[in-house]
Amino acid sequence: MKIMESWRFAIKCMKLSYNLKSNLIIMGFLGVLGLVYEIFNITDGMGAYILLVVAIYPAQLIVSICGSQLVQSSPCKKTLMTSLPTVITFCSGAVMYLTIVCIEMIRVHITPEAAGHSARLVLICGLMQMMLHIYIGIAYKYFVLPMVLMCVSMVCFYNSSGIFGEGTVLSQYFLKIPMSAAIAIGLCLALLGALLQYVVSLLVYKKPISRRAIYGILRQQA
Repeated sequence: MKIMESWRFAIKCMKLSYNLKSNLIIMGFLGVLGLVYEIFNITDGMGAYILLVVAIYPAQLIVSICGSQLVQSSPCKKTLMTSLPTVITFCSGAVMYLTIVCIEMIRVHITPEAAGHSARLVLICGLMQMMLHIYIGIAYKYFVLPMVLMCVSMVCFYNSSGIFGEGTVLSQYFLKIPMSAAIAIGLCLALLGALLQYVVSLLVYKKPISRRAIYGILRQQA
Protein backbone atom coordinates (compact mmCIF):
# COMPACT_ATOMS: atom_id res chain seq x y z
CA MET A 1 0.00 0.00 0.00
CA LYS A 2 1.33 3.41 -0.95
CA ILE A 3 2.28 5.87 1.76
CA MET A 4 0.00 8.63 0.45
CA GLU A 5 -2.97 6.27 0.44
CA SER A 6 -2.17 5.32 4.03
CA TRP A 7 -2.03 8.98 5.08
CA ARG A 8 -5.31 9.78 3.34
CA PHE A 9 -6.99 6.85 5.03
CA ALA A 10 -5.49 7.91 8.38
CA ILE A 11 -6.93 11.41 8.02
CA LYS A 12 -10.30 9.93 7.10
CA CYS A 13 -10.18 7.73 10.20
CA MET A 14 -9.23 10.69 12.39
CA LYS A 15 -12.27 12.57 11.09
CA LEU A 16 -14.43 9.57 12.01
CA SER A 17 -12.95 9.17 15.49
CA TYR A 18 -15.30 9.41 18.45
CA ASN A 19 -15.64 12.87 20.03
CA LEU A 20 -13.28 14.44 17.49
CA LYS A 21 -14.39 18.01 18.22
CA SER A 22 -13.98 17.54 21.95
CA ASN A 23 -10.48 16.12 21.46
CA LEU A 24 -9.50 18.99 19.17
CA ILE A 25 -10.75 21.51 21.72
CA ILE A 26 -8.79 19.76 24.46
CA MET A 27 -5.68 19.69 22.25
CA GLY A 28 -6.01 23.40 21.53
CA PHE A 29 -6.58 24.30 25.18
CA LEU A 30 -3.67 22.18 26.41
CA GLY A 31 -1.44 23.51 23.63
CA VAL A 32 -2.10 27.13 24.58
CA LEU A 33 -1.77 26.31 28.28
CA GLY A 34 1.52 24.51 27.69
CA LEU A 35 2.91 27.42 25.69
CA VAL A 36 1.92 29.92 28.37
CA TYR A 37 3.47 27.82 31.13
CA GLU A 38 6.63 27.20 29.12
CA ILE A 39 7.15 30.75 27.87
CA PHE A 40 6.54 32.39 31.22
CA ASN A 41 8.08 29.50 33.19
CA ILE A 42 5.10 29.53 35.53
CA THR A 43 5.81 26.06 36.90
CA ASP A 44 9.25 24.68 36.11
CA GLY A 45 8.96 22.00 33.40
CA MET A 46 5.18 21.75 33.48
CA GLY A 47 4.70 23.63 30.21
CA ALA A 48 7.09 21.32 28.37
CA TYR A 49 5.36 18.28 29.82
CA ILE A 50 1.93 19.51 28.69
CA LEU A 51 3.19 20.21 25.16
CA LEU A 52 4.63 16.71 24.83
CA VAL A 53 1.37 15.18 26.01
CA VAL A 54 -0.50 17.16 23.33
CA ALA A 55 1.81 15.57 20.74
CA ILE A 56 0.36 12.08 21.29
CA TYR A 57 -3.26 13.12 20.64
CA PRO A 58 -3.19 12.68 16.82
CA ALA A 59 -1.94 9.11 17.12
CA GLN A 60 -4.51 8.41 19.82
CA LEU A 61 -7.30 9.55 17.51
CA ILE A 62 -6.21 6.98 14.95
CA VAL A 63 -5.52 4.08 17.30
CA SER A 64 -8.73 4.68 19.25
CA ILE A 65 -10.87 3.65 16.29
CA CYS A 66 -8.90 0.50 15.45
CA GLY A 67 -11.57 -1.58 17.17
CA SER A 68 -14.23 -0.41 14.73
CA GLN A 69 -15.47 -2.59 11.88
CA LEU A 70 -14.24 0.00 9.37
CA VAL A 71 -10.62 -0.59 10.37
CA GLN A 72 -10.87 -4.29 11.19
CA SER A 73 -12.10 -5.05 7.68
CA SER A 74 -9.65 -2.71 5.97
CA PRO A 75 -6.35 -3.72 4.28
CA CYS A 76 -4.89 -0.66 6.03
CA LYS A 77 -5.46 -2.26 9.44
CA LYS A 78 -1.85 -3.21 10.17
CA THR A 79 -0.51 0.11 8.95
CA LEU A 80 -2.98 2.05 11.08
CA MET A 81 -1.96 0.11 14.18
CA THR A 82 1.81 0.12 13.65
CA SER A 83 3.68 2.40 11.26
CA LEU A 84 1.27 5.35 10.95
CA PRO A 85 0.86 5.98 14.71
CA THR A 86 4.65 5.79 14.99
CA VAL A 87 5.27 8.33 12.23
CA ILE A 88 2.52 10.66 13.42
CA THR A 89 3.71 10.51 17.03
CA PHE A 90 7.28 11.25 15.98
CA CYS A 91 6.29 14.16 13.72
CA SER A 92 3.96 15.81 16.24
CA GLY A 93 6.43 15.12 19.05
CA ALA A 94 9.27 16.65 17.02
CA VAL A 95 7.22 19.81 16.46
CA MET A 96 6.53 20.16 20.18
CA TYR A 97 10.09 19.23 21.13
CA LEU A 98 11.61 21.81 18.77
CA THR A 99 9.13 24.39 20.08
CA ILE A 100 10.39 23.73 23.60
CA VAL A 101 13.99 23.92 22.35
CA CYS A 102 13.38 27.30 20.71
CA ILE A 103 11.80 28.71 23.85
CA GLU A 104 14.64 27.44 26.02
CA MET A 105 17.29 28.83 23.64
CA ILE A 106 15.63 32.24 23.80
CA ARG A 107 15.56 31.93 27.58
CA VAL A 108 19.29 31.14 27.61
CA HIS A 109 19.99 34.11 25.33
CA ILE A 110 18.16 36.41 27.74
CA THR A 111 19.51 34.81 30.93
CA PRO A 112 22.80 32.98 30.19
CA GLU A 113 22.98 31.67 33.76
CA ALA A 114 19.98 29.44 32.98
CA ALA A 115 21.90 27.49 30.32
CA GLY A 116 22.49 24.43 32.50
CA HIS A 117 18.91 24.29 33.64
CA SER A 118 17.58 24.62 30.09
CA ALA A 119 19.90 21.92 28.77
CA ARG A 120 18.74 19.60 31.52
CA LEU A 121 15.11 20.28 30.67
CA VAL A 122 15.75 19.53 26.99
CA LEU A 123 17.33 16.20 27.97
CA ILE A 124 14.39 15.30 30.20
CA CYS A 125 11.98 16.18 27.38
CA GLY A 126 13.84 13.75 25.13
CA LEU A 127 13.34 11.04 27.73
CA MET A 128 9.68 11.96 28.08
CA GLN A 129 9.15 11.75 24.35
CA MET A 130 10.76 8.32 24.25
CA MET A 131 8.44 7.10 27.00
CA LEU A 132 5.40 8.54 25.23
CA HIS A 133 6.35 6.64 22.07
CA ILE A 134 6.50 3.36 23.96
CA TYR A 135 3.22 4.16 25.71
CA ILE A 136 1.36 4.70 22.43
CA GLY A 137 2.80 1.44 21.11
CA ILE A 138 1.20 -0.70 23.80
CA ALA A 139 -1.49 1.38 25.52
CA TYR A 140 -4.38 0.17 23.38
CA LYS A 141 -3.46 -3.48 23.88
CA TYR A 142 -2.70 -3.45 27.62
CA PHE A 143 -4.32 -0.27 28.84
CA VAL A 144 -4.13 -0.28 32.64
CA LEU A 145 -0.49 -1.25 33.20
CA PRO A 146 0.95 1.12 30.54
CA MET A 147 -1.17 3.95 31.95
CA VAL A 148 0.10 3.35 35.48
CA LEU A 149 3.72 3.05 34.33
CA MET A 150 3.40 6.20 32.23
CA CYS A 151 2.00 8.23 35.12
CA VAL A 152 4.76 7.01 37.43
CA SER A 153 7.44 7.72 34.81
CA MET A 154 6.18 11.22 34.13
CA VAL A 155 6.03 12.05 37.82
CA CYS A 156 9.60 10.79 38.22
CA PHE A 157 10.83 12.83 35.26
CA TYR A 158 9.02 15.94 36.41
CA ASN A 159 10.47 15.66 39.91
CA SER A 160 13.97 14.88 38.63
CA SER A 161 15.04 18.51 39.04
CA GLY A 162 16.24 17.67 42.53
CA ILE A 163 18.51 14.95 41.16
CA PHE A 164 20.17 17.20 38.58
CA GLY A 165 20.04 20.42 40.56
CA GLU A 166 23.06 22.44 41.53
CA GLY A 167 25.05 21.09 44.42
CA THR A 168 24.35 17.43 43.62
CA VAL A 169 26.82 14.85 42.35
CA LEU A 170 25.22 14.72 38.91
CA SER A 171 25.11 18.49 38.49
CA GLN A 172 28.73 18.62 37.30
CA TYR A 173 27.76 16.42 34.36
CA PHE A 174 24.23 17.41 33.45
CA LEU A 175 24.30 21.12 34.15
CA LYS A 176 27.46 21.53 32.07
CA ILE A 177 26.19 19.79 28.94
CA PRO A 178 26.07 22.28 26.04
CA MET A 179 22.62 23.04 24.68
CA SER A 180 23.60 21.70 21.24
CA ALA A 181 24.58 18.35 22.77
CA ALA A 182 21.41 18.24 24.83
CA ILE A 183 19.30 18.85 21.72
CA ALA A 184 21.14 16.15 19.77
CA ILE A 185 20.76 13.62 22.59
CA GLY A 186 17.08 14.50 22.96
CA LEU A 187 16.43 13.95 19.27
CA CYS A 188 18.30 10.63 19.39
CA LEU A 189 16.12 9.56 22.31
CA ALA A 190 13.01 10.53 20.33
CA LEU A 191 14.23 8.48 17.36
CA LEU A 192 14.94 5.55 19.65
CA GLY A 193 11.45 5.90 21.11
CA ALA A 194 9.91 5.87 17.62
CA LEU A 195 11.84 2.71 16.76
CA LEU A 196 10.76 1.04 20.00
CA GLN A 197 7.15 2.09 19.41
CA TYR A 198 7.16 0.50 15.98
CA VAL A 199 8.81 -2.71 17.20
CA VAL A 200 6.47 -3.02 20.18
CA SER A 201 3.39 -2.30 18.08
CA LEU A 202 4.43 -5.08 15.70
CA LEU A 203 4.93 -7.49 18.59
CA VAL A 204 1.45 -6.82 20.02
CA TYR A 205 -0.30 -6.23 16.69
CA LYS A 206 -2.35 -9.45 16.82
CA LYS A 207 -3.40 -8.95 20.43
CA PRO A 208 -7.02 -7.84 20.90
CA ILE A 209 -7.56 -4.18 21.69
CA SER A 210 -8.29 -3.55 25.35
CA ARG A 211 -11.94 -2.68 25.92
CA ARG A 212 -10.82 -0.21 28.57
CA ALA A 213 -8.98 1.72 25.88
CA ILE A 214 -12.00 2.00 23.56
CA TYR A 215 -14.52 4.58 24.67
CA GLY A 216 -18.07 5.49 23.77
CA ILE A 217 -19.95 3.64 21.06
CA LEU A 218 -16.76 1.99 19.78
CA ARG A 219 -16.87 -0.43 22.71
CA GLN A 220 -19.95 -2.00 21.20
CA GLN A 221 -18.12 -2.63 17.93
CA ALA A 222 -14.97 -4.20 19.40
